[in-house]
Amino acid sequence: MKKNPFAAGNIRAALAAAPGGDRAELRRRLDRVRWPINRKPKVCEITVNYRCNLRCLFCYNPADFHASDRPEADIRTIARALRAGREGGAWIASLIGGEPTLRTDLPEIARLARRLGYSLVKVCTNSVNFSDPSLLPRLADAGVNMLDVSLHGPSAAVHDRLVGVKGAFDRVIGTVRAAQAAGIEVGLAQVVNRLNYRRFPEFFGLVFGKLGISYYNIIYGHYAGLMAGNARLLRTRVSETIPYVRRGLSLIADSGLPAFARMVVNFPPCLMPEYFNVMADWELPDGGEAQEEVMLPDGTVRRLQDMKAEGSAKARGCRGCLLYDRCKGVEKSYLDLYGGAEFRAIRELPRQALAAAWENSGGKGRNG
Repeated sequence: MKKNPFAAGNIRAALAAAPGGDRAELRRRLDRVRWPINRKPKVCEITVNYRCNLRCLFCYNPADFHASDRPEADIRTIARALRAGREGGAWIASLIGGEPTLRTDLPEIARLARRLGYSLVKVCTNSVNFSDPSLLPRLADAGVNMLDVSLHGPSAAVHDRLVGVKGAFDRVIGTVRAAQAAGIEVGLAQVVNRLNYRRFPEFFGLVFGKLGISYYNIIYGHYAGLMAGNARLLRTRVSETIPYVRRGLSLIADSGLPAFARMVVNFPPCLMPEYFNVMADWELPDGGEAQEEVMLPDGTVRRLQDMKAEGSAKARGCRGCLLYDRCKGVEKSYLDLYGGAEFRAIRELPRQALAAAWENSGGKGRNG
C-alpha cells in the first residue's frame, strides 16, 4: 500500500481539535483517510441510478422508483453536474442510488470525478455486489477512496429484516473488512427507526469499537416513499430515540477522539444540542455561501438545502430559539404524524460533546 501523504497533517489537525486524543489510535484510524480532515465538508451528490437489489422497509423512495426500465442519466449529464459542484466549492463527490454498483460504468464516473479535482470520491452502497471480488479493486483503481456502506443493526436478525434479504448483514461486514484491508476508508449509514433504535449502543460498540469505523451518517428516517408506507411498523418519535443515540455517540466522546465529519442527520438540534456541531441537514440556505447540490437520476440538479427546507416547517415551540433564523425546523411529514410538542427553543448552546476536526479552534466549547 502506498504511503498516505495526508497522514501526518491529519494527525496534527485531529490533535489540534482534540489535544487529548491518543496518537497511536489516531494513526490507526486515519491511515486510510486520503484527504484533509480539517476542511469543512462540502458535498456534490450524484444519484447515478434508480435500480436497487434490496427492498429496504425504510427507503424514502416509492416502491416503483427502482424499476429497471427507467432511464438513467448518461455520463455527459453526470459530468455537467460534477463540474457544477466543483465550481460551487464541493470537494466530496458522493455517488448514490438506487444502488450505484449496478451501473457498469461506475468506475468511469469515479475516474471523471477525480479528474475534475474531487479529493474524496465515495460510493454509497448496500454491499451486495461486492460478492464479486473484482469490483473493489476496479473502483479503487478508478479513484474511489471511500465506501459509505449501509448497516442498520448490530446483528443479521435486525439488519436483514430491515433490508429484506437474508445474508445481507454478513455481506456488509465482509465488504467493510475487505475495503479496510485494501486501504479504502469506510463510512457507515444507518436509518434510525422503531425496529433498531434500542440496539443503537450495541450497534455503535460493533462499528466504532470492533470495526474501527470513524465516519457515520446516523439518519432519523424520512417519512416518505416506502418509509411512509411502512410507518405503522417503523415509526417512533425522534425524542424516544435520543437516549439511545446519545449512549452510542458517547463511545466517541469518551475516547477523546474528534469527529472527522458531520454524522447526525435529520435530528433537530434542540433535541441533542450537545452534538449541534456534528449535525447535518438542519440549516436553512445561507445566501452568502453556495449550497450543496444533488443530481437526481433524470439529470435534474437541485439545491439540497432548498429542497429540504421546502419539506419542513417550524413547530410552535421553536419560537424564541437561538437557532430560529438558521434552522429549517422539522419535516412536515413528521409533524403530520406526531405534531410538534417535543420541540423546544434553545436558549443557550451547551458545551459540545465532540470536537470537530474541521473547526479551527476545536469543537469543544464552541457555540456553532
